[in-house]
Amino acid sequence: MPRDWIQVMNAPIRIALCFAMLTGCSSKKQFSALEPPHPEVELTSQEKSELETVSYESCDICNADGGCAPPPFDLAGDSSSVPYWEMSLEESIQYALANSTVMRDIGANILRTPELTPTVYDPSLRATDARFGEEAALSAFDALFSTRLYYEKNDRALNNSLLGGGTNFFEQDLWRSETEISKRSATGAQFAVRQNIEDDLNNADRNIFGTEGDFNTHAWTWNWEAEARQPLLQGRGPEFNRIAGPNGMPGEINGVLIARVNTSISAADFQLDLRNYLSDVENAYWELVFAYRDLEAKKSARDRSLATWRRLQELRRSELAGAEEDKVAQAEEQYFRFQQDVENALGGRVLDGTRSFNGSTGGTFQGVGGVFVAERRLRLLIGAPINDGQLIRPNTEPRPAEVAFDWNELINCALTNRTEIIQQQLRIKRRKLELVASKNFLLPQLDMVGRYRRRGFGGNLFDPRAPLTTGGANVDTGTNEWQVGVELNVPIGFRQAHATVRNAELAVAREVAIQEELRRQITHDVSNAIAEQARLHRIVQTAFNRRSAAARQYEVLNNQMVRESARGRRIDFNLVLDSERRLADAEIAYHRATVEYAVALKNVNLETENLLAYCNVQIAGSGAL
Repeated sequence: MPRDWIQVMNAPIRIALCFAMLTGCSSKKQFSALEPPHPEVELTSQEKSELETVSYESCDICNADGGCAPPPFDLAGDSSSVPYWEMSLEESIQYALANSTVMRDIGANILRTPELTPTVYDPSLRATDARFGEEAALSAFDALFSTRLYYEKNDRALNNSLLGGGTNFFEQDLWRSETEISKRSATGAQFAVRQNIEDDLNNADRNIFGTEGDFNTHAWTWNWEAEARQPLLQGRGPEFNRIAGPNGMPGEINGVLIARVNTSISAADFQLDLRNYLSDVENAYWELVFAYRDLEAKKSARDRSLATWRRLQELRRSELAGAEEDKVAQAEEQYFRFQQDVENALGGRVLDGTRSFNGSTGGTFQGVGGVFVAERRLRLLIGAPINDGQLIRPNTEPRPAEVAFDWNELINCALTNRTEIIQQQLRIKRRKLELVASKNFLLPQLDMVGRYRRRGFGGNLFDPRAPLTTGGANVDTGTNEWQVGVELNVPIGFRQAHATVRNAELAVAREVAIQEELRRQITHDVSNAIAEQARLHRIVQTAFNRRSAAARQYEVLNNQMVRESARGRRIDFNLVLDSERRLADAEIAYHRATVEYAVALKNVNLETENLLAYCNVQIAGSGAL
């Protein structure tokens, strides 16, 4: 399919009703893997090994096109030289549409079933199919030119000289030429115009024309013929021929109207694939947003635990009560726990991320990958180089603004505009057309045939009007022939035709039942999307309050620890360490809730078939819905 099937408008892309509120700019803070600890504390060699930062080696991997690309990022090296590729949600969609001829997915289905992978070429491939495409169906009505030329050498011994024209040893050179132009009409009629020419040179004694040596002179016979055949019952009329085609048979119905419906169904398939693809691009974008926020929260938790560990080390040297060796070891363990969380949040684990149909149509948020894994997943989907020495950093922030939806408007929009409903209506239309054509096979085959022929005969093909002479001149017979008649074929019982009609009726009933179930499923999915959006908005508010409370608790306990330690009093560091964990969990939960809310709002627009419109993406070309 040509690239103009996808057109991204120049105006800024509106992602959804909600995304008008969700766009914004993030801080320009550089996200390194691990920030170095405060310089006043001496670290062991093991601690230093745990505090390595992001780097990438020099280019040593070559792409398939001969270009050279760096290896993937890892947890070693210096992060200060890592360049960032700032990318908004709108830019990620534009980049994806500009670089995607294949509708990529997260599950690597292209490796398992490449023949089933959707591409931008699929609708055009369907439309140009030489067997079932629209042009193939129209070609059945094209005029057909055919010509045949034969030569025969006959040499026969005959028992009766009358059969040989006066000789018992018949020899003949015979040339025959047949030329025809035929045409089918939309009414089912067949028209043909033919020219037949025959040149007979033989040794028969009783030929009209004289002889030359052992053979007579050439005798030319020609005729012009016009023929018409019109079905009167089975196969009659434009409706049947446009549905079933002029060569339609029971169970083999593929006329122009059926081919056009199939083209529209293929266009709907493409629209579904494009919608799900854009949904997965947004899913991957929000996964990366959360990965960065998750990393930042875990880094903050690690730094807080590092400060607590250092303070305990200092108080341990002062032999303060409550700063015993076991408490120092406990603080150290918590620091390395957060350090491990930071490394996992940066490097990530290769798990199944958020994608379409993993619990909901648009995808249920997973948030399982770290920065590097989520960044490579986004690169895969938008068609960017997998490794190019840069790190994509989203700058569109999820905003927890409440969006109110009108239920009646949403459900009506979904049941009217969902591509699945439109596609199913096309399938019902196709089945009904097949039923109409199938009923035609219950009629007998009764055809009216007419033929007209003008004959000529002579010794010279190019001057057949010369008068007849016995001396071998040309002959113009001036004869005209014609024929009219009817042909009737009636299968006794019409068993095949009745089976075809019954099958077509069942096919219509099946598609109607599926349509009703589709409407129920869409109502269910829209209900889930609306309920999920409302739930997550409340969760965002609750998570914000939880984070605020956890932050206050940590500040109170941390300040109390500073005051009590300065006075030399006993300190319960378990409360401080516990508050650090609670604050880290609360920050991560808040960031997860805000990103889940953004995904939920996107899913509302997907369920109501507004995603392409709000992304300002239009599908153009043959067969577009």
